[in-house]
Amino acid sequence: MTRWLRNPFALAALAIAGVLVSAAGAAVVVPAGAADVVAAEPALEPTAQATTTIAPTTTPTVVETTDTPTTTMAPAATTETPQAAIEAAFDRPPPHRPTKVRIASIGVDATIIDLGLNPDRTLEVPEDIRLTGWWTGRSVPGEDGPSIVVGHIDSAAQGAGVFFRLRELDVGDAIYVERSDGSVAEFRVTETELVLKNEFPTDKVYGSTDGSQLRLITCGGSFDRSARSYLGNLIVYAEHVGTTEAVRLQSSDLISAIR
Repeated sequence: MTRWLRNPFALAALAIAGVLVSAAGAAVVVPAGAADVVAAEPALEPTAQATTTIAPTTTPTVVETTDTPTTTMAPAATTETPQAAIEAAFDRPPPHRPTKVRIASIGVDATIIDLGLNPDRTLEVPEDIRLTGWWTGRSVPGEDGPSIVVGHIDSAAQGAGVFFRLRELDVGDAIYVERSDGSVAEFRVTETELVLKNEFPTDKVYGSTDGSQLRLITCGGSFDRSARSYLGNLIVYAEHVGTTEAVRLQSSDLISAIR
C-alpha cells in the first residue's frame, strides 16, 4: 500500500473526487500483596488465563471536563471541487499514534492498540496475548517523554504471549515503532529490570524524561501457583535514536495520478 493511502484525509478526498479506492486494513503494576518474595528468573510456566495486568502502582489522574456544547451545528453546504478537497487533505496531518512494534532480535512483529484505564484506575491490557498496547496517557513513541507499551508473557489458554521472549533483550538491541503517519521511530535498549509488583518503580517508568524514551513492560519473576500469576514485572528501557519520516506525495502528484 502506498503511504498516501494511510492518510485518512487523503482517502476522504479521493471519495469526494469520485475515485474508488480499495485497501486492506501486561500489565499495570498492582502491588502483589505478597511480602518478602525474592525476584527470580522469569518462570516459563503459563498463567491460567490471560488476565495479567500491568499498571503503575500510583495510577495517573484522569482529567475530566464538564463542558458540553450547547448548540448543535448542522454541516454547512460546500461547493469545494475535487481538486480543492485533495489539496486540503494534504494540508491536514493524519492521526498520530503508534500502530506496530518490531523487535527482530526476539521475533516480535505486533500490532499496537490503544489502552486507557479500568474503572479501578489500573491500566487496561490487551485481551489477545498476541497484541501489545500503548497507554494513551503518556507520549507517542518518538515524541518527548516516556512512552509505555505493554504485553502479556503467556497464558495457559492462549500459549506464549507477544512479550514471552522480552527477557532475552540485551543493551543495544533495536526496537522499531511504526506510527500512523507512516513514520518509524527507532529505539535502542539501555536497561532491563525485573522487579516485584509491589516494588514497581512508578516514577522511573512513568515520570518525565529528557527527550523520547520507551518502556516495554510484561510480567516476570517467580510464578505463584496459588494466585496463578507472576509476582513481578519485567521492564525494558530504551532511548530514541531517530525517526524515519513518512514519504508523502505532493497534492499535485495525486491530482495528476487520478485524472
